[in-house]
Amino acid sequence: MPEPLRTTIVQFSSSNGRWQPRAANVRAVEPAPDLPSAERGSLYMLIELQGGSGQPLLYRQMLNAAQTAFYEMGDSVEAALRQAVRNAHAVLRQANTTASGAPLQAGISLVVRYGRNLIIGQAGPSLVLVSHPKTIDQFPAELGTTGPALGGDARPEVQFFDAVVEVGSTVLLAQSDWPDQVAAQALAVAAAAPTVTLASQYLGQLAGNAELSALLVGFSSDVPELKEEAEPRTVVAPVANPAADGGKRLFTNATQKMGLGRPAEEQARPQVEPVSGMDDFEESYPTESSETEELPQREPVPARNAPGSGGKAKLFGGRSPWPLLVALVVIPLLILGLVLAMLFVRNRAAEQEFQRTLDGASAIIAEAETLQDETIAAQRLTGAGDFLEKARTMRPGDERLAAVEERYQTVLDRVQHVTPLYGIVPLWDFKEANHLLDRVLVSGDSLFVLDRGRNVIERFTRSQLGDSVTPSDKPVIAKGEQIGNAIVSDLLDIAWAEASTANQRSKLLALETTGGLVSYDVTWGADRLTLGSQDKWVRPQFIMGYGGNLYLVDVDGDQIWRYRPSAEGYESVAEPYFPAGTQVDLAGLQGMAIDGNIWLLFADGRLLKYFGGEARSFVVQGVPDGLSAPTAVVVPLDSDQIYIADAGNARVVELTKEGQFVRQFRPREGQLLKDTRSMFLDEANAKFYILTTDSLYAADVPGPAAAETTTN
Repeated sequence: MPEPLRTTIVQFSSSNGRWQPRAANVRAVEPAPDLPSAERGSLYMLIELQGGSGQPLLYRQMLNAAQTAFYEMGDSVEAALRQAVRNAHAVLRQANTTASGAPLQAGISLVVRYGRNLIIGQAGPSLVLVSHPKTIDQFPAELGTTGPALGGDARPEVQFFDAVVEVGSTVLLAQSDWPDQVAAQALAVAAAAPTVTLASQYLGQLAGNAELSALLVGFSSDVPELKEEAEPRTVVAPVANPAADGGKRLFTNATQKMGLGRPAEEQARPQVEPVSGMDDFEESYPTESSETEELPQREPVPARNAPGSGGKAKLFGGRSPWPLLVALVVIPLLILGLVLAMLFVRNRAAEQEFQRTLDGASAIIAEAETLQDETIAAQRLTGAGDFLEKARTMRPGDERLAAVEERYQTVLDRVQHVTPLYGIVPLWDFKEANHLLDRVLVSGDSLFVLDRGRNVIERFTRSQLGDSVTPSDKPVIAKGEQIGNAIVSDLLDIAWAEASTANQRSKLLALETTGGLVSYDVTWGADRLTLGSQDKWVRPQFIMGYGGNLYLVDVDGDQIWRYRPSAEGYESVAEPYFPAGTQVDLAGLQGMAIDGNIWLLFADGRLLKYFGGEARSFVVQGVPDGLSAPTAVVVPLDSDQIYIADAGNARVVELTKEGQFVRQFRPREGQLLKDTRSMFLDEANAKFYILTTDSLYAADVPGPAAAETTTN
């Protein structure tokens, strides 16, 4: 059985000769083993914008969109990677529509690991190296062969490669323009370094003054190894050897003598002629340990006290002991004193730099406090945020930093129209194994929660004040039970259907993955309904009720089907919402709301408006930091508000129905809204019901925002 692997992750970023421990364009996601997302594996990402340096917000939005799509969409790893690339592409295209200047393009590398297996997905300019004990593989084999870049008019094509890792392997995700700065062999040497820390240090030497970044993932063993004495190592030449799966093999043996080889326990490798120029290369690269070269053999000399030598050993060879005492005692003390002096000077300089950084942030905050124009104040505060980010990297727990951060947050909340959600009440924690909460609906005193992990619909009865709930004895609908003439299969989505005639009753509807439709009535229980025109579907994802009709969203079919009710259910012929010839791309759809118009919310932050199947002009405007990984949209019928659960930014955003930002709601403490899965607005009682990955909450909707007084 293969020994388990442990990962070590290092980010690298350089600009003008300065190295940074963090890079805005990379991300490593390693879900805990007990989370459902762990079944997809670990995800490592790097995005490179062509001409887009200094845009951390755009990088974060693209990484968020790709991560969300990978773990929540697609029936296979390859399909999820395609969706991740598509969503990152959509974010960049949206940014290009609002930005001045030439449109940006990007490349993306995504590496998925499960066990020892890798699946590598790449689109646009990209570069990945995978090192092994005797080889280093490059993906793609030839740079510039990955098709259209992200952000353009053409949809990017994803190339897939397979690879494996083992103890000592390193995965290096790098910008595709690294080879413009350094030789390919030098980059391969970095990937072959014995630790990712040494590899990042070497990348810093190679980068020079260029703006470059990388993500390194090293693999070591969780099992202690018995180490034997190593044999002398020798430098060996890189030998071209094509790798499988579209990669290029750069080395057939790792470079050993330079401290970049694998552990000494490996067997000795055949010796060949050294590579020209390697000796100079060796001198410039730091090594963890010195290696002893083989020396010419000479005749052994008998020890002075060996049998037959006729002599007697002398402790110091007849010499004075003082030089040895100086070497063993005095010199180390001198070195220790020098080190302490250097540390003192360095700490003093670090303290001065930290204080200057705080003073810079404080000066900007003080200026922003006096500005009446909130747009200008927000722009000024961006600089303060940069200062504080730098200060956090130097001394994250310093009390002086905490005080400045609190002042900064107060001013930022004012200019960004943050309204605290003081009244968030936890209603229920879901502790069952394998739960995957997906949607919450409210009708009367009943709350319904769809758990797609356990394939059940739970019903809760809320108290008169709405500050607590009582669960039913058992789920109202569950996979495997007999309802009507069929067994309930996997549950896909739920919706509430209002009665459209006096002979009908309002009811909960649940769509099965097999196309079946089950209803639940609080009085009469569960029943099975007829749902027609299933031959028209490709892959339905959502259902929603409005005006007595049922709307079914077919994401892969790029269509919304409308069903009119009958006595038996919805057996009538489905009507297409979008007319023939209308081009609509529903990929990445996260939520839908209907108020006469149909509102469609996408993972990349787009909110589109349709009426009668035709697109209506609508643009989201003025939202601070933009929308990041939104998960739900609710639209009241009788007011001008739109509410969006913006999970990536841990908030709820309020817009007008013309798209203008009004305000944002955040909890006073904690980041619970970052896990938002679904949101329901109870208009009658002015309450949000928010479903996260593990819990159900209620929150009072804050009163209307005060009139704007911004001076332009």
